[in-house]
Amino acid sequence: MQRTISFQTGKGSYRHNNRTFTTENVDSDRSRFNIDYCNVSIREIYHELFDEALEKYNAKLTRKDRQIKDYYKHIESGKQEKLFHEAIVQVGNKDDMSSTGEYAELAKTVLDEYFRGFQERNPHLKVFSAHLHMDEATPHLHIDFVPFTTVSKRGMETRVSLKKALEQQGFKGNGRSDTEWNRWALSEKKALARVMRRHGIEWEQKGIHEQHLSVLDYKKQERAKEVAKLDEQIEEKKLEVKGLKATISSMEEVQVDLNKIEKQFSTDPQFQLSEPQGLISAKSYKKKFVDPLIKKLKSLVKTVLARCFEGWENYHRINNLNGKLYRENEDLRYENAKLKENNGLLREQNKAYRLLENVFGKNKLNEIVEQAKVIKKSKQREAR
Repeated sequence: MQRTISFQTGKGSYRHNNRTFTTENVDSDRSRFNIDYCNVSIREIYHELFDEALEKYNAKLTRKDRQIKDYYKHIESGKQEKLFHEAIVQVGNKDDMSSTGEYAELAKTVLDEYFRGFQERNPHLKVFSAHLHMDEATPHLHIDFVPFTTVSKRGMETRVSLKKALEQQGFKGNGRSDTEWNRWALSEKKALARVMRRHGIEWEQKGIHEQHLSVLDYKKQERAKEVAKLDEQIEEKKLEVKGLKATISSMEEVQVDLNKIEKQFSTDPQFQLSEPQGLISAKSYKKKFVDPLIKKLKSLVKTVLARCFEGWENYHRINNLNGKLYRENEDLRYENAKLKENNGLLREQNKAYRLLENVFGKNKLNEIVEQAKVIKKSKQREAR
């Protein structure tokens, strides 16, 4: 038996996860089969993890206006870190691992065993809310956790940081598309695959693991790939410009050489026919003076022609390259215009969002958005 693995990121919705409210895709009659592993107040977790470090940090500050009174609110109002992160884990899909099908209990067993080792595998991801849902199309886990590092060199010694938390667990990123999260997610998939194998299920890997990332993470990775591609194009252009400069320099050298040859041809005594000295026959004069001069002139003409051909070749090369760069510049102008247009649309959407925020209030609007995202993700899981 083979089954896929889905490991998505989520925003996290306490009310949906603990079934305080239900969406249209939830079968309330089957909610009794769900497993609630933990549902601790996130504020309690923040006190548990950070109160001691916060006290030490504030004690070092002489100015009270720079002290942090409430670390939870400090992170909530900041832009660098999120209060918590959520992972949504699933085996198979609604067609081959349905919550009402013959493999429902097998999926539940696998996910349950996987989760029970989650905290031990991830000592720097403090889980405060975890639920296994059997009342939707496919069994799946919601795992909400606070990532923290204990070796911070700035600010509080123990603080919130997803990147540093995963680094402490041995997951070091190597670029925009190869992040700590991606490496950690792949490791968790492998851990789930080992549990599946113990229960007779092989991991069916369809393509690369990016297929199971959230839409936002996927878009970020695509943008990173585009940036990397643009960086390569920039390096290519730099090389082309370098070659163009070298060609121009070569053409200048050719011109200097031709000027020298012209001057040499006009003034150098070796290219001037001397006057006959005394009585000398035409045959002797030709052999002694004319023939050597013609030989030198032939050699000189060959040199001039070679340099001229080299100059013309460089000219055509520069002309072709200039045309290519012009066309590419036009393409970039068009692309830039499209990006400006998209940017304008995004600004308008942002204004509309701000208007709604002013009308409904930030908290209410965020709650509406979160509910919409939960419904959307549930439908996407059903579709898969």
